[in-house]
Amino acid sequence: YTHQIIPGNLVKTYATHSALELVDMAFPSAFTLDKKVIGYGVGPVGGGSVNIRGQGGKPNSGLLVLINGHPDIMGLFGHPLPDVYGVDDMEQVEILAGPASTVFGSNAMGGVINMKTRPDYAKWLRFSAEGGSFNTHNLGLSLNTKLNDWGFFISARHNKTNGHIDQTGFESYRIQGGLEYKFDPVWSLFIEGRYVPYSFDDPSRDDNDPAGLGTYGKIKRSTGEIILENKTKTLSGSTQLYGNWGHHKFYDGFDGRDYTYGFSSYQQWDTSDDLNFSAGFDLINYGGKAQNDITPPGIVNDEEQNLKSAGLYILGFYRGLKKFNFNFGARYQHISLPEENISPVLGITYSIIPQFQLYTNYQNGFRYPTINELYIFPPRNPDLVAENLNSIEIGLRYYWSSNNSIRLSYYYNDVKNIIQLIPNTPPPPPFRYENSGSAIQHGVESQFHISLTNNLALQINYSYLDPDQITAYNPKHQFKYALIYHWHLLQVSAYGRYVDALYADNNHKDRLPDYHVLNMRIGVTLNQWDIYLKLRNVLDRLYYVEPDYPAPRFFMLAGVNLGL
Repeated sequence: YTHQIIPGNLVKTYATHSALELVDMAFPSAFTLDKKVIGYGVGPVGGGSVNIRGQGGKPNSGLLVLINGHPDIMGLFGHPLPDVYGVDDMEQVEILAGPASTVFGSNAMGGVINMKTRPDYAKWLRFSAEGGSFNTHNLGLSLNTKLNDWGFFISARHNKTNGHIDQTGFESYRIQGGLEYKFDPVWSLFIEGRYVPYSFDDPSRDDNDPAGLGTYGKIKRSTGEIILENKTKTLSGSTQLYGNWGHHKFYDGFDGRDYTYGFSSYQQWDTSDDLNFSAGFDLINYGGKAQNDITPPGIVNDEEQNLKSAGLYILGFYRGLKKFNFNFGARYQHISLPEENISPVLGITYSIIPQFQLYTNYQNGFRYPTINELYIFPPRNPDLVAENLNSIEIGLRYYWSSNNSIRLSYYYNDVKNIIQLIPNTPPPPPFRYENSGSAIQHGVESQFHISLTNNLALQINYSYLDPDQITAYNPKHQFKYALIYHWHLLQVSAYGRYVDALYADNNHKDRLPDYHVLNMRIGVTLNQWDIYLKLRNVLDRLYYVEPDYPAPRFFMLAGVNLGL
């Protein structure tokens, strides 16, 4: 798989609200729907959806987001919860591009984003505060301590903004905590939980809230995980028990409660220097109940719904030939619809020299229909089957030092059984979900990381995408750049992107104007203090990521971080 790792220190430096901001900044073909000063929201008007290599969708069920290796999805609609993730205790963000269902199962059509969290015991106390335009503030406090083989950590954060135009406010609280215990050199235990209530508004409320009830959505999310890890010279792995729960209430009358419970385990066996295997299995149980007391009876199916799925996979890695490496594997998945899927993967890497590699991959992805598409609203269709994607990638990687690299790749996606709304004959309802679509997509990605001097680094990313009919939030061209300068206590960064041929709907509908957005960060480090200024949309460009919804123009945030 094409992969990229974003270190946690970069997430904490540049992100304001969510680690997804760095995915959008760092990966060439990633596009994140970000239309507020801070916060995303959920539902028909929510942001935070991420597309990679032409896949993702809205709701964002075509790209899989993981927390510490396990799926994080809303049980009814199948999308991730971007306002839950935050930036505290973020050790790194891992991006796998292209379909990855062989390892991770359903929803990994465009790829996988794994957010790995671990406390930093080097600082027992961290405090952060920033504020600025539109009455925006962001306050955080974390405490970490290590006592022999035990570790304890807790953090709290509050974000709020009035928004850049009327009815774009956002407010969230985030409490996260847990413990670690190291039994011996082989076994360790990690337990963590989060609670994140938040509320957001949106201009579209004018159409859905004639009584003027107020905030568009109020959300409460909780997550928890117990992770048991093992590591020896030849065998390493992880076993997890996890869950998330949510209550979503909107002022159009929708009220939904959902849950996800899961169990997963994998082991990697290094049989020799030339051959190793990974194998794992996972179980997931998800569902919930939705209702709307305002709409007439029968519009929303208010019965509790549930799906169960189980899968197992095996991967092999062979390095026994002088210049060739091979990876291969397959997954078997069953879901209670019922439906079964087999997802294979095959990759070959040829090293011309150790620093210069040519590679090609065949990857497969699938996405089961969500409970919403199957059962909840009138377009529902209980006969839907999984979407399927076969992808081929060819590329090269060249590293001439630890801080200098080039990656070029071409990918081809063959997408079948796309679930989409089509006119229903005869109505009602006027539209119905059907497996009626297919698409052929192809694209190019390029990444350049160059250290110009000891104090100056440059990153340039470019992506080209022909999305076929899946044009919603899949821009044809993206050019991203970052210039980072360090000098003694001073750091200055300029980063931005140019977006061309962006549509807000599929089939080339609702084209939005091309735009270029430049951001900057200026910071000074003084002992334990980090004092900084974030300048967003420095050129004060008027641009849109949704029709008739201007994104924020120039605004600034000033902040401090203290670590003891």
